[in-house]
Amino acid sequence: MAHERDGKVEVRMGQLATMDPGGRPGDGQRHGELPDAIKKAREIYERGRRPQVVRVRRSFVRLEKFGGTVEDERKPLPRSERPLSAQMITPKGLSLKLYLVMLFAAQCEAAVGKEWPQPYPIEPDARTTDSWEGLVATVAKYAGPGVQASAVRTNKLRQITQAMKTLEEMGLLKSATGVTGQVRRGVLLLCENGKSKDTGAASIPYTVPTDDEDFLEIPVGFFTNGWIHALTNSEIAALLMWFDVMKFDGMPFTPEGGTPMTFGFVLSDVRHGFYGLGRDAYETHKPLEAFEILDVHRPSKRYNSGKWRDFKEDSSDLVCHRVVFRDNAFDREAGAVVQEVLRRRDATNEWTRPISGIRQPGRW
Repeated sequence: MAHERDGKVEVRMGQLATMDPGGRPGDGQRHGELPDAIKKAREIYERGRRPQVVRVRRSFVRLEKFGGTVEDERKPLPRSERPLSAQMITPKGLSLKLYLVMLFAAQCEAAVGKEWPQPYPIEPDARTTDSWEGLVATVAKYAGPGVQASAVRTNKLRQITQAMKTLEEMGLLKSATGVTGQVRRGVLLLCENGKSKDTGAASIPYTVPTDDEDFLEIPVGFFTNGWIHALTNSEIAALLMWFDVMKFDGMPFTPEGGTPMTFGFVLSDVRHGFYGLGRDAYETHKPLEAFEILDVHRPSKRYNSGKWRDFKEDSSDLVCHRVVFRDNAFDREAGAVVQEVLRRRDATNEWTRPISGIRQPGRW
């Protein structure tokens, strides 16, 4: 029996195919938004400080104080009360991806504890070929003739400019001229806790987090292999939560017949009250598992729908999924991996790993 196709998956497949039109990795002939952004990220990394991970202050992802219990998954915390990363979850917005790319570039250029005095311009100029235009992959199609028609490049620059203005409003960067809104003339990064928004003129400059600060760690391959561009905002926000959970709350776990590993889990009140993520963001564990980024170990009494067999209100068996990061998950280029999984999702209506994928996660 044929299944009803998921329109969102079809759209995503088309967008990714536009960004990454094909070619063999490493053959020197690949062109497109995604391959070009990967090439530029690797160039900046190789000539820079070569950090093994990108540090992100915990306050960007997790509230310092519990935001409150959410009674209904359909009514999460108000957007303004969520962590900054969760506030950026929009279907088309570029703010989250752009800011994380900025942190990657900053840590390639600046030492731990130091500022980055000269961030890149939006587009290349006579002084430098490095730019945010070159580091970001977008779907910016030609709109056709007419008053509002724009070339692909103009559309892309407009998207980046709008994202920068959003980040400016959130207190995450400011115009280098000191005049609000003049981001096209250059920007300065501000601390990712967003507290510059509350300090007026005395903004807090961004510095690379030091060892004695609380920060989560993003593997550098997330940027140099294009995952930042191939994943959705919801998937990225959920990954940030899992990076945080695994570092600060990870626990030892040995699956039946397996080897010891570190796992993380998150209860719904913590997911809502600290990370500001609703059910839709949590459900991204399914595509992230299919992309072979996560292994998800499910309680044996819990169905894939989330319901429980032999449910009892006072049962001590009601435990969340246990999530484990796969080794070297980001060492693969994202485009081909994500496109293959999306094709399988479109054909079967299920999030499944490629045939070549190593073992399917089990139950416990």
